[in-house]
Amino acid sequence: MELHLKGKVAVVTGASKGIGLSVVEGLVREGAKVVTGSRASTPELEALATAHDVTVAAVDLSTPEGAETLIRQAVERHGRIDILVNNVGATSPRESFLEVTDEDWQKVFDLTFFSAVRVSRAALPHLIAAGDAAIVNIGSINARLPFPMVVDYSAA
Repeated sequence: MELHLKGKVAVVTGASKGIGLSVVEGLVREGAKVVTGSRASTPELEALATAHDVTVAAVDLSTPEGAETLIRQAVERHGRIDILVNNVGATSPRESFLEVTDEDWQKVFDLTFFSAVRVSRAALPHLIAAGDAAIVNIGSINARLPFPMVVDYSAA
């Protein structure tokens, strides 16, 4: 498939496994250069980095500093950003709503919601400068069909 991504620079959050890893695989298949951001890498992501123009940035995207570092590394490496894919998000299932503490809510919102806000804000000047750019936000069915065991994630 020709998606006209050859030579484009993409940033993908939460790319070490699952949907994020699949997004990176698709982007490199189409010829994009990719910078990924996650706390840790995986053998699958490292294999992509070895075989293609993929940069793995070890960052904690639940923090403002992590978002800034990811975007800075992408721009330093490639000089621009054309695509941002906000994918990172996670939680741990609990038995009931009553088990979700304020700390749990904050942790999930920082990683799942505020990471997208912070990375988008950091990337936006570069995306605007690129002209023909895009932001893609990956969501979960939990946003429309909340599951009581992960109510904080569903809300984020």
